Amino acid sequence: MTGGNKSLRPERLAYLAGLAVMGVALLFLLGATGIVVAAVVGVLCLGAVAGGRSGVRAVRARRWGRPGTWLSLGAACVSTGVGGFAVAYLTGILSGGLDVEEACVHGHGVSYDDAYREAHAQEFNRWFPLSSKCNENFDLVPAWVNPALVFFALLAAIGVLCLAAAVVTALRPRRDR
Repeated sequence: MTGGNKSLRPERLAYLAGLAVMGVALLFLLGATGIVVAAVVGVLCLGAVAGGRSGVRAVRARRWGRPGTWLSLGAACVSTGVGGFAVAYLTGILSGGLDVEEACVHGHGVSYDDAYREAHAQEFNRWFPLSSKCNENFDLVPAWVNPALVFFALLAAIGVLCLAAAVVTALRPRRDR
């Protein structure tokens, strides 16, 4: 018997974990935003799962110098970065709902300070960091959203660097490989 227990291989674990995360993300997005956003994120998740699986295989086989390795890792990182960024950003943007006062008072049971919101109106209209405060002490945007935005943007940038490495590796003359 060759190969040992196939169920414990890292590429299989990465594939199954990716499918699980993709399923949870799609269910969340389908309920929160609708079928179009869920379909787009689903395609990005498929790229992440497929790229991650072949990337793990290539790394285990020590094939760093091949363009396919960098292409797989780049596709996985870019897909995961863009998909994760979209989910985190939509969560932050939609956290206050259409009526912030109602979300504060009825949704979370905290007081709504209209004077505070008017004094800090520019703070709530920024693209980053996301914030939607009811009063001085309570923010409707979950604490994990802004760090997640930074993490997923960096992950997408790493993916772009991996894709650039794939292009450079593919364009190298054969004798250099």
